[in-house]
Amino acid sequence: MFVSLKISTCHRINDELMLMAHLDYTYTKENQSLKINATKMFGTRLGLVLSLAIVFSMMAVSIFGQNITEFLLHRQRRWLIFQNSGSIKFSIGPSMPIPLGDHVSFRSCVLSYTLQGGTYSMPTSPIWPWDKWESTFARSLNQMRRNIEIQTASGKVKYADDARLLVYNALEEYIGRRNDDMSIGRPCLLRSICENAQIHHHVGIFSEILNIVLSPGKADLDIAYHDAHTAGRGGVNCLTQYDACPRGLNFLDEFLVVENN
Repeated sequence: MFVSLKISTCHRINDELMLMAHLDYTYTKENQSLKINATKMFGTRLGLVLSLAIVFSMMAVSIFGQNITEFLLHRQRRWLIFQNSGSIKFSIGPSMPIPLGDHVSFRSCVLSYTLQGGTYSMPTSPIWPWDKWESTFARSLNQMRRNIEIQTASGKVKYADDARLLVYNALEEYIGRRNDDMSIGRPCLLRSICENAQIHHHVGIFSEILNIVLSPGKADLDIAYHDAHTAGRGGVNCLTQYDACPRGLNFLDEFLVVENN
């Protein structure tokens, strides 16, 4: 198959009349040939646009029309993660701005350095190092899941959530260090849990994440966290309930929007 498309420049004589110097389109295939020549053609702008549209449509039908069936029946190789020749590289690029003394704000100069480490070729097939113990892990995970479901179904037994406890301890310590008073970390976090329980509509992904963090759920945590959440659901005044942490000491107050009815 041979396809040749050549369009020369078009010169505009006035607002409506144009001179098209040359237009050549050739399409040849087995037992098929098509050739269009147009040399020094005068025409209006609309006529030129229509001519180009016809040529391109003929080319599209000629080339792609007969390959639609082949395209639909073509089955490309599926790739789960990485294709062939994929690589991963460790790279560090520090940048330093250079003051220019220029009064134009959008002009700047940055000096950059790039330090690259070794290159690792990514595997083209999944690697599961635990295949030998897959059945053992599967049985253990299923047993753990069943135990959690049985223990939490009645609501009497709670499960240990070490990750949530770690986050709560980190928040309390951060609030305390920020205010130079480690004793107000716990009251401020409890007030945030209480106020979050009174919010019925969370806007944005960040608000959804905060709602997950500040909702103790059924985790086996200190009873004070659950009491704060229950008090907020009950509609108590969280500022009065936890007066040891007034407004402004808790950095989580920056993400709270108070509406006055």
